[in-house]
Amino acid sequence: MNFEFNLPDIGEGLVEGEIVKWFVKVGETVAEHQPIAAVLTDKAEVEIPSPKAGKIVALHGKPGEKIKVHTPLATIEVGGAAAEAPKKKENVAVKNAVAAPKAPQASAAAVVERPAPASGGFVFNLPDIGEGLVEGELVKWFVKEGEKVEENQAIAAVLTDKAEVEIPSPKTGTIAKLHAKPGEKIKVHGPLVTYAGVKGSGVTSAPSVAVDSDSPKAAAAQAAPRPSKPASEVLATPMVRKMAKDQGIDIGQVQGTGPQGRVLEADLKGYKSGGVYDNSGANATPAVKKLATDLGVDLSRITGTGPGGRISETDVRAKTALAPSAPTATAKATTSRQEPVLASTTASGYPPVSIQRQNGDTTVPFTGIRRKIAEKMQQSKRTVAHVTHVDECDMTAVLALRESLKPQAAKKGIKLTFLPFIVRALSKSLSEFPMFNSSLDEAAGEIVIKRRHNVGIAVAAPQGLVVPNIKSAQDKDVWALAVDISTLAEKVRAKTIEVSSLQDGTITITNIGPIGGLFATPIVNHPEVAILGLMKLAKRPVVRDGKVVARDVMNLVLSFDHRIVDGADAASFMNTIIKHLENPQTLL
Repeated sequence: MNFEFNLPDIGEGLVEGEIVKWFVKVGETVAEHQPIAAVLTDKAEVEIPSPKAGKIVALHGKPGEKIKVHTPLATIEVGGAAAEAPKKKENVAVKNAVAAPKAPQASAAAVVERPAPASGGFVFNLPDIGEGLVEGELVKWFVKEGEKVEENQAIAAVLTDKAEVEIPSPKTGTIAKLHAKPGEKIKVHGPLVTYAGVKGSGVTSAPSVAVDSDSPKAAAAQAAPRPSKPASEVLATPMVRKMAKDQGIDIGQVQGTGPQGRVLEADLKGYKSGGVYDNSGANATPAVKKLATDLGVDLSRITGTGPGGRISETDVRAKTALAPSAPTATAKATTSRQEPVLASTTASGYPPVSIQRQNGDTTVPFTGIRRKIAEKMQQSKRTVAHVTHVDECDMTAVLALRESLKPQAAKKGIKLTFLPFIVRALSKSLSEFPMFNSSLDEAAGEIVIKRRHNVGIAVAAPQGLVVPNIKSAQDKDVWALAVDISTLAEKVRAKTIEVSSLQDGTITITNIGPIGGLFATPIVNHPEVAILGLMKLAKRPVVRDGKVVARDVMNLVLSFDHRIVDGADAASFMNTIIKHLENPQTLL
């Protein structure tokens, strides 16, 4: 029987991919999950695995050709001898590998692919860092070969296309081998570290791809606790593991609803509240399933409006809009919180190590987040028709209101800055000027106006500029915005920010003011349409009622994409933002 394998959803919002190369030929037999093609998206080169074991009957495209998502990629003959052939071939290969004499020296690539662990060794593969990411760049090691490490101790920093993430050790043991050097890229599920002296481990192990066979519905229905399994055998990102540890949750008790049973942040929340949804079998794309899980939506209760009854993102968000809001946790109060410093002029993102040249010059590697920032900025400048509009705003009333709310903020355990008022004013203005909360889908020839205001806050951290975003800012008051801003900034600086917090931003704020400056031209965070820059807030002489008085004034700079909006629209949008800030009671 022939099986038509269509190009799957490679990532949120992607509609096509370019075939880079085929790993198989027509007539060749393949095993399930064996890579059959490399496809290039606008994010990365992705290997596409075979969903079935069988024989390749047809390949629907040549290298260099573009193929739409959900259109035929390969035709596979499944069942009977076609399905058995890959297994037999694999068994012969394993047998030959065991019988073959040891080569004098394996190539570096071969060592990375199939490391030879020591007796009692444990191979730790790079875990899933986030949805849709297929590789990471090793920034630095925190450990050395021969060094002893404890479970959950940070062993490496890995850079994705979104952020730098610290990888914790899944075991207590001794580092026998490090499988990469700083600057090298590692595939997800590729070997990262080999341990020695780990009790109870097999010759090899890959905790990042362990699959829980219990169904989520069955787990939720049981009154008795599930049997706990070792944390190292649970499929979860490092950040979810840390979150579970911080909340005192045994992650081995939590049933994952993500791909291959991965435990998500929403699963931890569901576990604490006693319920979890099984969205794995729903008629929806992986991206929509993840969105539903993140939003706590049960897809079994939704009737899809897409082709064949498929549930779309619009269906999920419509359900969310009708559902009651979930209670938000109150952030712990701190006395050391500061206004997030934005627009990275002090945090360069460069590694601290430099190399001395003979003429006295020094060099630093152009790698890591610094390089990612450069790529992003270059893409934006090459794509967006940048224009910057500047105006000044009298912030005296905002500062007075903030001062009057400080006692109430102290009771709530919140450090109240003026930034939440800016976000609130921006969001209210977006409701009047929705084109500033949109993006251009050039392939479809459409402008996509976003319903949610996911406001990015550009944070200058030691590792470089990172832009997490406040989800659905239009639904939050000043207090909730203050908590979100502080929490996101703290997570960025602690390098614990979730990848989901860095995705799906719709507009950005960059706060240059705490560092200084009267005027700047921020670069739009493509594919967004606009970025609002906040300059230095200071006392200035202004004329009020014919008299010169001192007022707290700040320049606002709005860079925007002139392909989408015009200068007159930008001026009106800015006037509306200023109107709300100069009359801040409208923000409460």
